[in-house]
Amino acid sequence: MFNIIVDYVKVLGKIGFKPWHFTLLGFLFSIVYLHTIACNSIALSILFLLASGFMDVFDGALAKALGVVSKSGAYLDSIIDRLEDIVYYVGFIILDFNSYIVSLALGLTITLTYSSARLENLGITNPRISLFERSDRIIVLALILAFYMVSTEVSRTLFNLYTLALMIVVLLRIITGYFDLK
Repeated sequence: MFNIIVDYVKVLGKIGFKPWHFTLLGFLFSIVYLHTIACNSIALSILFLLASGFMDVFDGALAKALGVVSKSGAYLDSIIDRLEDIVYYVGFIILDFNSYIVSLALGLTITLTYSSARLENLGITNPRISLFERSDRIIVLALILAFYMVSTEVSRTLFNLYTLALMIVVLLRIITGYFDLK
């Protein structure tokens, strides 16, 4: 699957697209996602949520395909990804999910991401606990939104379970990361 994406983005690179175009397009899609949430167009919001996440795959694949992987590009991508995470969770607050639980999920997401970056900075490139990576979280959030169209209560319960799972993964990451560094 990834090879198909690489082939496709190579074509886009030949016609002038740069990795940062996809990074910013992903952020734009996240803003449109938030607007569609505010308009209560849940099916459309799911589409833009997934499109925003997919742009994250495209920007990295294009950078690798063009041989332009850089620290500045990785930095921009990482910062935009965190901003998108914030936007994704604000959507759930707009839908009247419990703001404390949504805030907790956002904090856990940022902690999980930071712990990966910090471990990598300390020489651990493949942490033992690598559950709930960004693409996984986006898919789960999209599924929670899909359930929202059927039952808001089921959707809220799933979000609570998602947050609990994030807590467990963060705790496991902290413990295993600590022992991996000893």
